[in-house]
Amino acid sequence: MTNSPESDTPAVQGGLDYSHDSGFYLGYWFSTLTAAYADFNTSPTDVKEEKKSFENDFYAGYKGKITEDLGYQIGGTIYYYYPGWESTGYETILGLSYKDFSITAQTLLNNVTFGNKGDTYFLATYAPKLAGGFTGKAQVAAYYYGDDDEYLAYQTKAGDVTKTDFAFRHATLGLSHPLGNTGATWSLDYIFGGYTRDETKQKNKVVLALGYAF
Repeated sequence: MTNSPESDTPAVQGGLDYSHDSGFYLGYWFSTLTAAYADFNTSPTDVKEEKKSFENDFYAGYKGKITEDLGYQIGGTIYYYYPGWESTGYETILGLSYKDFSITAQTLLNNVTFGNKGDTYFLATYAPKLAGGFTGKAQVAAYYYGDDDEYLAYQTKAGDVTKTDFAFRHATLGLSHPLGNTGATWSLDYIFGGYTRDETKQKNKVVLALGYAF
């Protein structure tokens, strides 16, 4: 979400990924959060407190080959927020790839304070190799929204929860390039914001990132 409801000040983020030649992968990603997640920290019957939350994403899966050019992915993610209330989410991911093109579908399995059971995020990516060692990226994403709103109702005003079943989520154009022989890679993305489940328009955003492989 480019409107950053989870953090209204600069955040500390990072992650670690491991992949095996067999196709198995696992990883961890974290982020500090600020004021916007205060309501996630206590139940609706408790007094709201301005506590800072910490997001932890644990994921694992397998990427295999059907043919030389055609591949598949199956995996899952656990989203854990601390402190939090009804905010631990479980999600599956299924994907197909062909050469430089891939498409994935991520489906939430339970109702939480940031989503509904059945919410599905569709992402199509084209990442061709370009001249000069650059890699391009073009993405488009959409969301199918479930409408249980079991815990979402506590985070928004009455009537402002799920207003649409399907929405354009974002589009991204980007470039990446290795930093010499350091093992590090920089990337620059421009994100065109789409719409959330309550039809809120997201802002456009520029993201500069640095990754390191070892």
